[in-house]
Amino acid sequence: MKRSFSLLELIFVILIVSIVATQSNIKNQLSKIKLAKSQILLHLKYTRYIAMLDNKYNINDSEWFRKRWTMKFLNCQKSIGGIYYVIYSDEDKNGAIGKDETLKDPLTSNHIYSFQCTKDKLSDKSKFVLLTQEYDIENINVSCNSTSTIGQLSFGFDGNVYTRLGNKPDDYILKEHCVISIFDKYGQKEEILVHKNSGYIESL
Repeated sequence: MKRSFSLLELIFVILIVSIVATQSNIKNQLSKIKLAKSQILLHLKYTRYIAMLDNKYNINDSEWFRKRWTMKFLNCQKSIGGIYYVIYSDEDKNGAIGKDETLKDPLTSNHIYSFQCTKDKLSDKSKFVLLTQEYDIENINVSCNSTSTIGQLSFGFDGNVYTRLGNKPDDYILKEHCVISIFDKYGQKEEILVHKNSGYIESL
């Protein structure tokens, strides 16, 4: 009876194990970027839905449109690195994003918010907005970006989409379909399409 593996057999086994491990790792990373895409897609649709229910128009407030519900992609602070996003309504119209102005995730009731990806003791913030830390996302490209950040989309109660909160209600209205491209550090890519006029959102 054979009692030990030959050197050739050991090399063969190691090769098979390496191939299986590599394929498993690729599938795992693929699932991460798809999870990130699914979450962004869900949150975009939820933002649009909330915006259509929450009409911000106020005849006594000339800047009412600055309160539109917005999904914004941002860079983390340099010492941390990475990308995250928030969903907010700028209630005080000062441009800063406070946690209390952000939308809550309908599944967890946590705020869809982070402050430059810093970790603190607050347990009511969603960690899943940290796209790089949680999903290995390396870059986000918003084709319709008109801001100095990565990009944002603001939704009106009438179904229109805006690429920035300007100085007038109709400033920066989306005139062309907008593609959100998601890239991970493994070279994989996923895309989401936001339609002009209707604001319809779909996976590509």
